[in-house]
This record gives sequence, C-alpha cells and structure tokens, in this order.
Amino acid sequence: MRTLVLGIGSPIMSDDAVGLKVAEKVRSLELEGVEVQDHSTSGLDTIEIVMDFERVIVIDAIITGKMRPGEFQVRTTEDFKHTVTPGSPHEINIFTAIEIGRKVHPGRMPSEILLVAVEVADVVTVSEKMTSSVEGAIPSVVEKVRELVGKEHQKSS
Repeated sequence: MRTLVLGIGSPIMSDDAVGLKVAEKVRSLELEGVEVQDHSTSGLDTIEIVMDFERVIVIDAIITGKMRPGEFQVRTTEDFKHTVTPGSPHEINIFTAIEIGRKVHPGRMPSEILLVAVEVADVVTVSEKMTSSVEGAIPSVVEKVRELVGKEHQKSS
C-alpha cells in the first residue's frame, strides 16, 4: 500500500508548525514504503500532493476549543463533510479540495485519508517557537502516526 504522511502548517506561525515538526520526526523513522512530505499550503494544491497514493495521513493544527492544546484526535474526511463548501480557490479547505479531487480525478485520489488533528493554542503569533503544551505533544503524535502507518511499513531490524 502506497502511503503518504503529510504534515501541513506554517513554520513561522507558532503552533501552526506542529504538522511540519511531526512530519520531520516521522521522516527520521525511515518507515519502509512511506513517503513523508511537509507543506505550508493547503486548498487546491492538496489535490496534486495526495494523488496516486492509496492512503494519506495528514497532520495539522486545529482549534476546536474542546480539547487542551497538545491533545489530538484521528479523524476521517467523513468527519468534516460539513466543512465542504464552495468558495474562492484561495480559501478552500483541505476537505473541500479532497472532494473536488475525488470528482475530477476519481481513480487517482486516495481511498483512505486520515487526519491527525492536534489542538493548538496559538496560530497568530509570528514565531518559530511553539507553545510548550503543543511542542510537548509531538512525541505522542509521532507515535500515533507510526501506529496508523501500520506494521507492514515498519523498518526490519
């Protein structure tokens, strides 16, 4: 199974970097058959990034106010159906982009897309430093991603 681990965020917007930092750590695990990418983009660009992978695990910041910063959940695209809306191509969220991709390129979009959504505290401060609660959660998020990737991709010892 061709798997992509995709970290999304901004390296200079405090906690928004969590997806990028997790992707960096997952890359260092050298999981067999797993491609790891990080991008500071979302929206329509996401379509081209995820095409031709069977499975995609996205790590991104989220603000729900229902969890403490650093807590995370694994969600499916189904969980975000209510956020799929038409709009400006510059403001399209990842879930709307995925739905567009499924309509435009039905045979090339992943059959499984999981989102590891990490609750964050600060995505407005211009800083390369994350809040301590979010930074402290990175090892747990990496372990969850490793678990989601599955044993078939673990490096042989």
